This record gives sequence, C-alpha cells and structure tokens, in this order.
Amino acid sequence: MPRRRLRPHQVWLIGVPLNLLLAIPCAYPVAFAMLGAQVLGWELGWGTADPTVVDDGAGFAIGLGLVSMVFAGLVVFGLNALFAFRAPQLKAGRYWLVAALLVVVPGVLYWTNR
Repeated sequence: MPRRRLRPHQVWLIGVPLNLLLAIPCAYPVAFAMLGAQVLGWELGWGTADPTVVDDGAGFAIGLGLVSMVFAGLVVFGLNALFAFRAPQLKAGRYWLVAALLVVVPGVLYWTNR
C-alpha cells in the first residue's frame, strides 16, 4: 500500500498544534540550554554568572543542557518527520524554522517571565 501524500496546508494544520503541545515538555530542556548559555557567556566574559551555578559546577549544567536539548530535538524532529516528509510541495525550510520556534519560544518566554 503506497504512503499517503499530504498537502502543505494539511501539514501546517497538524504541525502547529503538535509543536505547541511539544513546547510543554520541552520547557525544561530549554531552561537547561538557557542556563548553559548563561554559563558560557560568563566564561567568555560577556556577563555575570549566578554564583549558585558556578559553585555547583558549570560543566554539569552545560552537559545536562546539551544532552536534554539533543534528546528533545530528536523527539521533535521525529514526530514532525512522520508527516512533514509526506508533502512534496511543502516549503521545508520555512516549516522547520517555524516548528523550532514554536517549540523553543514558549519555553524561553516562560522561564524569562517567571
């Protein structure tokens, strides 16, 4: 049985709510990545670091952020790939950019306004 082809608007109708729902569990990997970026910025001399993070070990924060972002990225990519590759007319660059923003931006907004 051949795979079903989707139209681009069908992919958008599935992808936008899916990625907004994926933003909920991806809030913690985004937080760890933000913490890792803060520590790297401090190491490069671009700002001040939180003393608690430095005392507990900056390498742990960076490593945890990297591992959690890679895992979350693989999950998000895998779920989007289930239907995004079935639409040959889909402008893939625009779709993947919007999908990434829909997952990351709510987490960044949540942690910066908390």
